[in-house]
Amino acid sequence: MGAKYAQTFEVRKIFKLALNSIKTKILDELLGMMDYDGKGAISENQFMATMRAWSSFSATDINNDNELDIQELKTLIWLSDGNEPDDRRV
Repeated sequence: MGAKYAQTFEVRKIFKLALNSIKTKILDELLGMMDYDGKGAISENQFMATMRAWSSFSATDINNDNELDIQELKTLIWLSDGNEPDDRRV
């Protein structure tokens, strides 16, 4: 059974419609992660893996500055592992 793929430009169009406030730089970086070999196609597996990571990051970026401060990072690790991390780990 072969992998499913979508053209990168088609995914870009969908993101622009669904996330009309997304900054071009962030969209370019996101698509670059998904199309890491630069062939203009994104596999379903790569799309899902990237979206899981991005949604986890976005959910913990409380102030929406596209960066995680120490408390946000602690929350991300806690959600990921299921246990509150100690300060050394954070």
